[in-house]
Amino acid sequence: MVFKGSVAQPMVYVLSPEQKSKRVQVYVENAPLNVGITPDWEIESLSGAADAQLFNDLLPRAAAGTLKTDSLLKSNPSSPLGLYFLNRETYKFDYNQLKELRSAVSDSLKNHPYTAQLDEEITALSKIQPGQPAPDFTLETPDGNSLSLGSLKGKYVLMDFWASWCPDCRKTNPELVKIYDKFKDKNFTILGVSLDEDKDKWRQAIEKDGLTWNHVVTTGGWENPVTALYAIKWIPMSFLINPEGVIVERTADVKIIEQKLTELLK
Repeated sequence: MVFKGSVAQPMVYVLSPEQKSKRVQVYVENAPLNVGITPDWEIESLSGAADAQLFNDLLPRAAAGTLKTDSLLKSNPSSPLGLYFLNRETYKFDYNQLKELRSAVSDSLKNHPYTAQLDEEITALSKIQPGQPAPDFTLETPDGNSLSLGSLKGKYVLMDFWASWCPDCRKTNPELVKIYDKFKDKNFTILGVSLDEDKDKWRQAIEKDGLTWNHVVTTGGWENPVTALYAIKWIPMSFLINPEGVIVERTADVKIIEQKLTELLK
């Protein structure tokens, strides 16, 4: 099968059979590319454009979590590949690190969609940094009522984004229970914000893990406005908010939260 034409920007595209049950990712630019695909829809051979070959070589490392996306971008500032892989892992970097990496991107990519995606992420993060007021929202509680973040003002609030289907979240929950028990009598509480779409599994996880604090659930999981408001790209992700409603800490590391609370609630 032969495809002919041109692309407006070199990017990663998806090839899939008509049934769309399987797919392969291919980096496409305006250069000849030969791709061999097995009956199980895996790439068995690829030749042609250098960046397409590089992308195919980097995919296994990215999947294994061993690809250093910051180093890749800095060593390939004019290639969209560095931006593509960085955008998949922005949760691994804090706001200042992402700004530094953005400054390394070549001006030749200023109009590329991957650059726009990174800029949007940095802008969103700028609004939820320590020292910024925590954006208010109202979501559904396990009993079907509503609860707003603003209603918890006056206490230190650990807002924990999680889900019942998230293995890392479930592993973290016992540590959150310890933190809650340690500080709950010191003007502190936790608000669990779940990305679950199955509310029964959400409620079951709350009970099974012994999460006795306030809980709310988003509608639409990752696509909910609240997850966008807090630039959630990875869970678990926590925000520590002071009694005035100002963000004190943002981290995926529950140990950092405990250290911060120990300093604040002596």
